[in-house]
Amino acid sequence: KMGDEVTDDKKSGNYEVTDTDKKEVSYKAPVNKKSKTITVPATIEIDGVTYQVTKIAVNAFKGNKTITKVTIGSNIKNIGKNAFSGATKLKTVTIGKNVTEIGENAFKGCTSLTKITLPAKTTKIGSNAFSGCKNLKTLTIKSTKLNSKTVSKNAFKELNKATIIKVPKRKLEAYKRLFKSKGLSSKVKIKMY
Repeated sequence: KMGDEVTDDKKSGNYEVTDTDKKEVSYKAPVNKKSKTITVPATIEIDGVTYQVTKIAVNAFKGNKTITKVTIGSNIKNIGKNAFSGATKLKTVTIGKNVTEIGENAFKGCTSLTKITLPAKTTKIGSNAFSGCKNLKTLTIKSTKLNSKTVSKNAFKELNKATIIKVPKRKLEAYKRLFKSKGLSSKVKIKMY
């Protein structure tokens, strides 16, 4: 039923059923709290029935001090609020191509994160999404759809001045203005990729 918490047949993750008709679930947490490497799959099986994993739940990895690497499956559209907030050992994140929304505080305080790429379908970045990612060297944004309504204030606050943000060529000037208005330090370089 909607809202039911379930574990997939492989016993690797805990999920919440978000849509019974479309057979969709949200990833809530790994079963093994000591796992360093996590793959959030595109689909899972529950009692032999295939469900699409379309979201990483609010607080899914919040404060997780063991996780170092995450691969986010191709059906995930939404990375929830605080999803990886305070995951201080998280170094590598691979985001699936269909992620449209990065929630508020999603990667806040991920002090080990060195690079991340947002796919072309990303349309929304929440407030403080990358705040305090002080070792982030490269943030590549493939989307051309971001604007002042869809990027929240302080989305890029407290990035290290050594960070380089790579953006699509035709958006270079627009994104320079946009990101600075959303808390990006003027010392951070924005280049085209």
